[in-house]
Amino acid sequence: MDYFTGVDVHSNFCQFQHMDNTGALGLTMRVPTDKAEINKFLNLLDEPTTMTFEAGRNYWWLHEFFTAHPKVSQVNVVDPRRSRNLAKELSVVSGYGRAKNDRIDGEMLAEQDRRGLAPTIHVPTAAQLEQRTLSRHRYMLVLNHTRAVNIIHSILAMHGVKAKINDLMTKPDKKGEMVTSVPYYVSLIVNHLLGQCTLLDLQIEQNETELDRLLPEHHPNIKLLLTVPGIGIVLARIIHTEIMDIIYFKEPKYLISYSGLAPVESDSAGRKGIIKLNRHCNYYLKYAFIEAAHHASTHVKYRRKYDLDVKKHGKIIAKLNLARRLVKSVYWILTRQQPYKM
Repeated sequence: MDYFTGVDVHSNFCQFQHMDNTGALGLTMRVPTDKAEINKFLNLLDEPTTMTFEAGRNYWWLHEFFTAHPKVSQVNVVDPRRSRNLAKELSVVSGYGRAKNDRIDGEMLAEQDRRGLAPTIHVPTAAQLEQRTLSRHRYMLVLNHTRAVNIIHSILAMHGVKAKINDLMTKPDKKGEMVTSVPYYVSLIVNHLLGQCTLLDLQIEQNETELDRLLPEHHPNIKLLLTVPGIGIVLARIIHTEIMDIIYFKEPKYLISYSGLAPVESDSAGRKGIIKLNRHCNYYLKYAFIEAAHHASTHVKYRRKYDLDVKKHGKIIAKLNLARRLVKSVYWILTRQQPYKM
């Protein structure tokens, strides 16, 4: 007999709901989100079970812990949005109506697995997680650096002062002129933000040193991605670490959708609604491909079509169309393991 366990995971506790392959409920228990306490629950089970839980911020260590435990035969980490939509329907079928609590949530997760409906996601390995986390961290460091620089320019412009950030950070006389020409509170804020920029520059440099070690330019997939117009080393690392393995995408359209570049149209009563991009996507991939499209718009292969799209649809639509073409190029070069060809 097969057994299924749904886990409603929270930061401080986990709600376990056990069931067999007939749907009969078994052991239910609420335990702290702690390895020792979870281990006590697993030791109460007579037979190995399949664990199913949503991908939250602590899903990775739970996946690794469950995978290594002898009482767990399989671990399913599911997409939260799709799983919750399924849970609403299964809750009605199971007789709970629209009632919702931690125990029901755990039961519905087990029920999805029992019925073969669990919308599982791919869980990265330790090496993949390290590369992806460092790549995302660099993105956030640069984003914070840009925000600090923009605030400095904005607050100085409010008082009629123009200054280059590099001059304020490296030339004491330029900084002195700025301090004497603005009120004290402005110079205080600018000094704070310049200190943040200095620290962020150091952190970005340390982060890139680690990325150079883990994902050098001669890495097979990085080397292939660098042949695509508009993609440099930074974008290549983001694309590689977010895709992880191209075999998870059967066709280019699935990678386009995952990257948030597939247009979604809402229809009602036969009337066309607003066409917009899907917001349930990988934001890092969306950023990488749109940024790559920005740089590739002047490339000899894409310039003519891009200019025609600009005249017909405007710059935003033209850039999105180019981004989709780049996604298709990336899909095929990674699938065939061949460099980009003009």
